[in-house]
Amino acid sequence: MGYVIGGIACIIYAAFVYYVAIKKPPSIIRLIKKKLNKNMSDDAAVIVSYVFASIALAGGIVLFVLAAVK
Repeated sequence: MGYVIGGIACIIYAAFVYYVAIKKPPSIIRLIKKKLNKNMSDDAAVIVSYVFASIALAGGIVLFVLAAVK
């Protein structure tokens, strides 16, 4: 049951970060730039968002597979 909850959390996080990468709300992009690197461009922040969302999505899929195997 824990794997399923973790998988759902990862999928929800990935969906939110993909939303941020696609819509590019200025306040959230500014927050990403502030947390990672102040000299980062907006395009670099969007690419970082895509990368983190893809990692979270892959993690969610792995957790769902682990839940199915058990």
